[in-house]
Parts: sequence; structure tokens; C-alpha cells
Amino acid sequence: MRHRPRSVWFALGTGIITTIIVAAVVLVPVAGLVASAAAAAPFVDFPVASMTVAVIGGYALAAGLLALILRIRRGPLAWICAVAAVIAALIVSVYPLAAGAGAAAAEAGEAIPTIVDWVGRLQQLLP
Repeated sequence: MRHRPRSVWFALGTGIITTIIVAAVVLVPVAGLVASAAAAAPFVDFPVASMTVAVIGGYALAAGLLALILRIRRGPLAWICAVAAVIAALIVSVYPLAAGAGAAAAEAGEAIPTIVDWVGRLQQLLP
């Protein structure tokens, strides 16, 4: 039975550690920011379900790519999987910001005509 080269083990270790760092340094603050924005603006319909599914799915993909390294016996391919896992984790860690911003922008787009209408009515009431 052929042993795995050290580069495969280094790729696996680096991928796991970097993915955990991304979760701690990027995902946790982003989740806190989105949660505080959702609490501060209850009229905005934040897509919490799609955010949760995307984050869980992305981290499951990252875990799958890292687990795939256990089947690989070539260093460069192991590094490709490790980097892909970290990129997947990074993308889905930032996704809640984009989804929350999109929801807030959609809500603002619906609110602006109402505000303009109110201003027009106010101008008619004032002499």
C-alpha cells in the first residue's frame, strides 16, 4: 500500500485550519452584523432561511472537499481541493451580507415612492 506524501497531509491541515479561521473571523462577525441589522430594521424582510441554507451548504461543500483529500494521493490535487474548500467557505461567509443588502435595497425601493407621495401631500397642505 502506497503512503500519502506529506504535501497531502499539509494541504489537509492547512485547509482545515484556514476554513476554521474563515468561520471565526468572517462568518461570526457577518452573522452578528446581519442579526443586529435584522433586529434594528424589523420591517425589512431578511431572507434568513436562504442565508442559513447557503451557509450550511457552503460549509458542507468545504467539509466534503476537505474529506476528499483523504482519498487523494497527489499533493497538487490535494492543494487544489484545500484551496477550493477555503474559497467556498469564504464566499458563503460573505453571502449573508449580500443577501441582507439586497433585501434592504428592495425594501428601500418600495419605500421611496411612499415617502415621495407623503412629501407631495405635505407640500399641498402647506401654504
